[in-house]
Amino acid sequence: MTFDEIEATLPWGLHDAYLEGITLDWLAARLELQVRLMMSEHQDMDQRASITVTGLVYCAIDPPEIDPARGHPAIPEHGLWIDTGTGAITTGGEARLPAPPTGCFLQWIFVHDWNGCIHICGRDAILSWLEPAPVPSRALTRAHFPGDIVPDPAV
Repeated sequence: MTFDEIEATLPWGLHDAYLEGITLDWLAARLELQVRLMMSEHQDMDQRASITVTGLVYCAIDPPEIDPARGHPAIPEHGLWIDTGTGAITTGGEARLPAPPTGCFLQWIFVHDWNGCIHICGRDAILSWLEPAPVPSRALTRAHFPGDIVPDPAV
């Protein structure tokens, strides 16, 4: 399975998810992401999950842009706010990324809080739930649609 196939099974994919941890095992060629996935239409429910990449070829992490005044804290209290996509994201460093070997995927994870990317190249991805059901979202982000009343944070 690839990240794209996993994302197709989720209400929001990995869009607006929160990355809580990364575990790398170079000798086993394995990477595990601990994430909170948005599970409801308005993103007011989330659920913890693990995405395990096997056949890991590489994981490249851009240096973070740490500037709390501009909204880039070193360690946000709710985890790292992320989005993902296939291939390499254009950040100026993609020419240094090796092409994925045959049968492998290349996935970018954009970390909004750091204004940088994590690139993962591997053979397979597996989703496992760490919580049995969605719970009220632990983050402050929400999805709003035309006609929704957006609460005033000052009130």
